[in-house]
Amino acid sequence: MPLRRLTMPRAVRVLGLLASVRAFSGPSAPSAARSVSLKMSDAVEVSIDPIAVSTEAEYAAGEMAPDVAVEKAERFRAINAKDMEKLADKYPRLQDKLIDIKRSALIFPFKASPYLVDELIDWEMEGDIALDPFYKLVFPTMDMLTQEHQDLLNEKCDGGDPKEIKGAIEEIREALNPHPAGQKTLNAPKKAELTGVQHKYAETVLFFAAAAQTCHAYCTYCFRWAQFIGDADLRFAQKDADSLFDYLEEHEEVSDILFTGGDPMIMKTNMLKQYLEPFKDPNHLPHIKNLRIGTRALTFWPQRFTTDPDADSLIDLLREVKEVGGRHLAIMAHLSHYRELSTKKVQHAIHRLKQEGGVIIRSQSPVMAGINDDAMVWNKKWKEEVRLGIIPYYMFIARDTGAQAYFNVPLVRAQKLYAEAIRSTSGLCRTARGPSMSCTPGKVEVCGVQTIQGTEAFVLRFLQCRDDEWIGKVFFAKFDPNAIWYDDLEPLPGMTLPWEEAGLPRPCVDEPCQVEWMDEFLDPVYPMEVV
Repeated sequence: MPLRRLTMPRAVRVLGLLASVRAFSGPSAPSAARSVSLKMSDAVEVSIDPIAVSTEAEYAAGEMAPDVAVEKAERFRAINAKDMEKLADKYPRLQDKLIDIKRSALIFPFKASPYLVDELIDWEMEGDIALDPFYKLVFPTMDMLTQEHQDLLNEKCDGGDPKEIKGAIEEIREALNPHPAGQKTLNAPKKAELTGVQHKYAETVLFFAAAAQTCHAYCTYCFRWAQFIGDADLRFAQKDADSLFDYLEEHEEVSDILFTGGDPMIMKTNMLKQYLEPFKDPNHLPHIKNLRIGTRALTFWPQRFTTDPDADSLIDLLREVKEVGGRHLAIMAHLSHYRELSTKKVQHAIHRLKQEGGVIIRSQSPVMAGINDDAMVWNKKWKEEVRLGIIPYYMFIARDTGAQAYFNVPLVRAQKLYAEAIRSTSGLCRTARGPSMSCTPGKVEVCGVQTIQGTEAFVLRFLQCRDDEWIGKVFFAKFDPNAIWYDDLEPLPGMTLPWEEAGLPRPCVDEPCQVEWMDEFLDPVYPMEVV
């Protein structure tokens, strides 16, 4: 596969990454490794965060105050790779992880938040700190790469040639499927001005505001990691709201907008207003009933809703869109572990959003090995969410991108985990759907395993689909204990799967689905007498 051309801004960023990595000499580095001098203009600031920005409308996502690791400042400052030595001074258990983090951060975006580092990671835990779920959530590791890719990256880093390191980075990233499920090829409208819109399902449009294409911290397993590596060809982003509104005016079948990213809550309220404030007018796009905001701010920076300088104006904006505009406003909170709900700061934020902002909070998360692949974690999480007034929404399967092989949980285990977790909850928790694969044809739920015509099979169902005729319909696939994604599935004898090889849905038929041999049973065996 040809390597993508490296533009000058991207070259500067990569060289900056290399400079931070080569500050260390790993145990595997040869003693005679060449020393490379990287000279740049004093005016160029190099950062691990390739899209860190600093404007009046956004947080300075790439900054870190000198004493942020020791002093809890209310104004947000991200922790980047260049800050790791300072952080390791405070948390010495990081010392032997620094090379691993910095080298893997050449491939995967890395950013941590001081709130998560100080209040969610259990630095006193016994054993390897890398096993803490919140450490694993934000600190990348070379183990997230295949052995082949680890060897390639280590060889080039040890060799010290920036051009070869840059080539290895590009090659590895290309192999990690940066845009899964047809996000670029199938979901994006074919309009040049719509650079930040996806429209996969008829009733829902996704919008990627340009200023929202970063986060308070990056999840190591993020399926949108390609948004954060500084490659414009891979990035969804749009500055103006008018093009979005024009598109929505043409599509009255759309009832929902999902503002996503990145994280829209990284934007200051004045920037967010240009997208939300028009909906305070009930006559503005009246067919848009529901506004959703996807965010992980409750985990990474709950102060966004409480003590940030513009937190009050944000709460006011949300409330007015709901009360004046008459829209349903939902915070789609990414919450993967019950410990995320345990601090006073997050509980205060939840209270403000619900009681003062008037929003509904729904929780969703993928099930990820080493982070939350434990039925007890999900059980406690759902129960605590309900207690705090959050609606459990989705359990997802790890998508086929990035470090999927490192984090994946096989379909059969994920389904058993879901069943065990939800079994001892009340009905209020059972709004959680899953485990679900958000894949090319749609959202496919793994319902269980049954014997069909003498063959062990997965029972599956479409929760959402590109072709809405499939929604709610059940179908089957051969049981495979190692299957981790929809393209691992095979049809049962005499049946077909409901998608073509490329993943697009086949034309839907009446239930029972995909059963070619059912024709012989269409006539009743015992015809009813007509009386």
